[in-house]
Amino acid sequence: MRKVIKVSKVTNVIVNLGPRMLMVGKEALGTSENISIEVAEATEEKLEKLKSAYEIRLVKMLGESGAGE
Repeated sequence: MRKVIKVSKVTNVIVNLGPRMLMVGKEALGTSENISIEVAEATEEKLEKLKSAYEIRLVKMLGESGAGE
């Protein structure tokens, strides 16, 4: 018999990331006093990882509006 582990997910939550340096690749473009993002779906554990991360990358997904322009 397999053990089922239920993972609690949250949806549509605003995460405040605090002050951040804004970079594209290795080039620093500026700074921000506070960055907030809306997370569509994640587990509580992954939200905590996001909040405490030193570096966060944003990657445009293929097929999204504006991709390849």
